[in-house]
Amino acid sequence: MTQEALQNGSHYVEPADVPLVDFRALTSPDTNRRRVAVALLDAAFREWGFVQLHNHGIGADKLHEAFQWAERFFMQPTATKELIAHPPSGDVDTNRGWARVGLGYTVHMEFDADKAAAIRQQNPDCKETLELGNPFDATLPPNPWLPEGTLPGFRGFLEGWWTDCAILAHDLYRCLGEALRIIMDQNDHDDYFNRIHSANDCHMTWNYYPAMSARALNVDGAKRLNAHTDFGSLTLVFQDAVGGLEVHDGHQFRPIMPVPGALIVNVGDMLEQLSNGRWRSSLHRVVAPAPLMLPPIQGVPGDDSHGLETKEEKMVVDRYSLVFFGVPNPNEVIAIAPGCETPGKWKPNMCGNWGTLTARQWIRKRLAMEF
Repeated sequence: MTQEALQNGSHYVEPADVPLVDFRALTSPDTNRRRVAVALLDAAFREWGFVQLHNHGIGADKLHEAFQWAERFFMQPTATKELIAHPPSGDVDTNRGWARVGLGYTVHMEFDADKAAAIRQQNPDCKETLELGNPFDATLPPNPWLPEGTLPGFRGFLEGWWTDCAILAHDLYRCLGEALRIIMDQNDHDDYFNRIHSANDCHMTWNYYPAMSARALNVDGAKRLNAHTDFGSLTLVFQDAVGGLEVHDGHQFRPIMPVPGALIVNVGDMLEQLSNGRWRSSLHRVVAPAPLMLPPIQGVPGDDSHGLETKEEKMVVDRYSLVFFGVPNPNEVIAIAPGCETPGKWKPNMCGNWGTLTARQWIRKRLAMEF
C-alpha cells in the first residue's frame, strides 16, 4: 500500500516486479550462464531502471556490521555530528559531512530558484545523511572525519566499505558494456565503462530516516525522500528491512519490497543518456513503508513489523540505507556511448537546452538546487 493508499484508504498497489538477478552469474566465466544473467539485467534496466542482485560478495555479517555502524553514527549526540557538519551550500567540492534534517532537499529537475525554494517549503525531506567522497585520492576534496577517539574504528570501516562498493561497481560497469555489446571479449579488462569511471570520483551517502508519526508522513507533500532520479551512472543501494522505497512505473509509484541481503542497483541520468534512452533513469522516492498485507489470524492482532503503536498514534520506525553513487570521470562528456546510436524508448533526462555537459557539470547543476 503506497502513501496515497494509506492516506486515502484506496486499493492495494502491487509491488514493483523488479527482477532478482544472481551476481555470480553476471560475472561467471561460463559464457552461456553470463549471457542469460546479462539479458535479465538489460531487461530490468529497460523496464524499471532497477534490479536487485544477490550473491554480490558482501556477506551478511559485513552488511550487518555496516548497518550497526550507521546506527552508531547517527545516534551520536548532535554536538558530535556537528564536528563534521556539511556546509550549507550545494557546491560539489564541499558535498561532504553530516547533513542534519532540513539542510538538504530533494528537488527533481527544477532549476528555477524560486520554484525550488517553494518545493523546499512544501515537500521537506525527513532524513539525515552522511556524505563522503573517495577517501583515497589526495587530489579530491578531503572528507571530514570524526576524531578517532570519538567513534573508534568508524573511519577504517568506511574506507573498507568504500573499497567493497567500488569493486562491485567496476564489476557492474563491465556488465553494462556486455549488455550493450560495447565489449565482446571477456578477457578485455580495458572496457568502455570502466575507462570512463577510472578516476573513481564517486560519492557515498548513508541515510538515516528518524522514527516519526505516520500521520505526519501521510499529509500532503511529506516524504522521507522526495521523488527524484539519480544524477550519476549506477547507484548501489543497501536498504534495511523497514521498506518504503518506491519506483514509478510510468503510471504510479510501486513499492520495492526489501529482499534480505540483496543489493539494489538503479540507472542514473548519465547512464540513461549514455545508453541513448535504452535504459531508464526512473523516478523513485521513500515514503511510509507498506504494511504487511497478510490475512489476520483469529485472536491475534494484525502484524505490522514496520511501525510502533503508542497510546497516542502510530509511529514509523527508523530506517537506514547505504548508497554508493557511481559517477563517470569529472571531465567525461556525457554523450551517446559507442554502439548506442539507435534511440531507446526513454527520453534522457539530460536532454535540454543547456547543451552537452560533462559529468562534473551535471552533478554541479543538479546538486546546486538541493541546499
